[in-house]
Amino acid sequence: MTEIMDLTGSVSLAIASSIILQASYPLYYGWFGALALSFQFLIFAIYYASRCRALPVIVARGFFDLYGLIRLW
Repeated sequence: MTEIMDLTGSVSLAIASSIILQASYPLYYGWFGALALSFQFLIFAIYYASRCRALPVIVARGFFDLYGLIRLW
């Protein structure tokens, strides 16, 4: 996102490209699953664009993954 923001000067383009890229990973859940996860990616991308801090995003994503793992058990 930082590179896209630096090259184009557009935060919106950086956020949109980040969401599209991240939503392409969980397509094995189907289109609905990927769309549902894209809202989470939207929040993370907006946070990163405003604060430029990756650690809170990584920790939050880890908690979401841990929660999903616990629910499977």
